Amino acid sequence: MSSKRFRLMKRLVHFNDNTQITGTIDQFFKVRPMFSHLNAVFRSKTTLEAHGVPLTPEQTAMGVTSQIVSVLASTMSSSTTTAIFADNFFTSLEIVRYLKDKNCRYTGTARDNRIGKPPLKIIKEMENKAVPRGTYDYVTSDDGILALRWKDNRIVTLLSTDMGAEPISSVYRYCSETKRKEQVSCPAVIKSYNANMGGIDKSDMLVHLYRTPMKSKRWYMRMFAYSVDISLTNAWVFYRRDCKAIGFLDGLYSGKLAARGHSHRIPEGAQHLKAASALLFAIPTPVRGHRSTNPAIHVRFDMSLFHAPVYTNRQTCKYCSRKGNIMRSNVVCRVCKVHLCLNAGRNCFLKYHEAVA
Repeated sequence: MSSKRFRLMKRLVHFNDNTQITGTIDQFFKVRPMFSHLNAVFRSKTTLEAHGVPLTPEQTAMGVTSQIVSVLASTMSSSTTTAIFADNFFTSLEIVRYLKDKNCRYTGTARDNRIGKPPLKIIKEMENKAVPRGTYDYVTSDDGILALRWKDNRIVTLLSTDMGAEPISSVYRYCSETKRKEQVSCPAVIKSYNANMGGIDKSDMLVHLYRTPMKSKRWYMRMFAYSVDISLTNAWVFYRRDCKAIGFLDGLYSGKLAARGHSHRIPEGAQHLKAASALLFAIPTPVRGHRSTNPAIHVRFDMSLFHAPVYTNRQTCKYCSRKGNIMRSNVVCRVCKVHLCLNAGRNCFLKYHEAVA
């Protein structure tokens, strides 16, 4: 569509009935229907009802974030052998004690007003430039909850029932004064948190890799763009999970065996998924003296797949090349992963995908 039409459509986009906004206290009224739908579809942490777990009186008395963590923990099949890692939005002394009573280990960064009043060094004192990076202070409660404060680029506070402060290891941090990386002391619980708290960081990274550009004076349009990005990211994560669950890699390998005359069962319903997922793999590099790789027959002639030509590096055409008469092409089929001629003089791309009667 034209840019003018796109701007017109964006101007007319709404997600809720503006006539009902009077008297509401919901700050996200403008996008609430969209968020409610996505929460139900994603089974998000912000929607307790989506999990179908009834709250106990103890959970009902908790704060909202503690309720979320407790409900998610109750859905785990082996919570007693699992350690939970979370950021400071969900961490509080309340939820740490609750999970400890359930024999579930927990580690999370915490805000200063949600950890009680442990006798730790004050944040303002640790922020002083005279205090070196890597300085830490910790205390353990009578019921075994560790509260630790560590100075990195900024002050980090953690609560944990999973790890202690020792053994102390080292991490490398860049020093702006010396212009090089230097070793900094790092408690064991910090190292464990950094090693396991990759889920939310990776989600943010995947969303921002291909972020939808959405400039608008209406603040909720940016939230709409973010919703599109997180939906695409979640769909991709589910897609990869389902590929693994049905044995996609085994199916792809069996397809190659079948093309070479070997009998091997292909998982039912995996043929289309197998070919479409071939995009996850790079175009194979030819090896001198080795036979070139060809797709399975059912993939090559399946016109329901998106056999589209892609311009790439120049290699031998797999259809018309013969010994002593080698033809080369820059066009490759995005599904079959083979190079084929596609020009005014030769259309090997079409002939390669036409099934012979």
